[in-house]
Amino acid sequence: MLEISQLQTLVAVAKGNSFSKAADELGVTQSAISQSIKNLEIKLGVTLFNRLGKKAVLTNEGEKLHHLASTFITQLNNTVDEIRHDKDKMSGPIRIGTLTGIGKSWLGYEMLSLSESFPELKVEVKFGFEEDLLKSFEGRHLDFLVLPESALSKCSGERIYIIQEKLALVYPNDNKFKLGENVTLESLGSVPTILFESHDHLHAKWCKMALGGMPDHVNVRLVINSHGKMLEAVHNGLGIAVIPTHVLNRSYYKDKISRLGSKYEVDDDKFYLVYHKEGLDFLRIRETIDRLVENKKRLL
Repeated sequence: MLEISQLQTLVAVAKGNSFSKAADELGVTQSAISQSIKNLEIKLGVTLFNRLGKKAVLTNEGEKLHHLASTFITQLNNTVDEIRHDKDKMSGPIRIGTLTGIGKSWLGYEMLSLSESFPELKVEVKFGFEEDLLKSFEGRHLDFLVLPESALSKCSGERIYIIQEKLALVYPNDNKFKLGENVTLESLGSVPTILFESHDHLHAKWCKMALGGMPDHVNVRLVINSHGKMLEAVHNGLGIAVIPTHVLNRSYYKDKISRLGSKYEVDDDKFYLVYHKEGLDFLRIRETIDRLVENKKRLL
């Protein structure tokens, strides 16, 4: 029979790839960590870690056990939290994951407000990549996700529609690039352009949906992986950019730059709030859902 303490030790060592870091995290000596792992390896008859100097790296067998151990410990901790916190009280953990853009422009504010309203809640907001967030959700490390529909094809959670994201083309207030209702692919291609990444799919999508295709050439002035910095660059006159409207509408620069008319705002992805069905047993989960659905208009 495996002991919970051995599984906790395995997870702690794997987390930092280090016996000494695991000892610090668990508040025991390094020799105790080493002995616990050794006993576990003897019990299983396999090597769980390769020792590379001071670094400890999981073997293939160790990876398999770590996956199960990590999920088990998370579910155990969740169960303990549920036992400690009455289902009908606004206390306990609320853990939600989303993309950085929508997290900073909307979700972070909403969760801060929720935390201020209910001080006994332990609110955790995680920004990350879709794949990592989905794994955390399926492993019960997260109670909620706010993600685009395109990322949810294999997600097992329940869904509530939040918004239809739109994309807008923005430019400096002085309109030094002479953009207007008569914009064409040819004229757009000559204007200095600020991209989120080298192959900016939002810029490409806007061009195809708003103007029917892509310019033969894009005059790239700046590539920067931040919508906030893109807006700052537009405000400073460096070029034009395609920005999600939920970011633009909450930005400091929303009234300091211009955008083409509403007919040039195009649909992007739909965003959904995703949760575990069994979570509805808890008041804190139901209240969080109600608040986010009620306040989704702030994204528009």
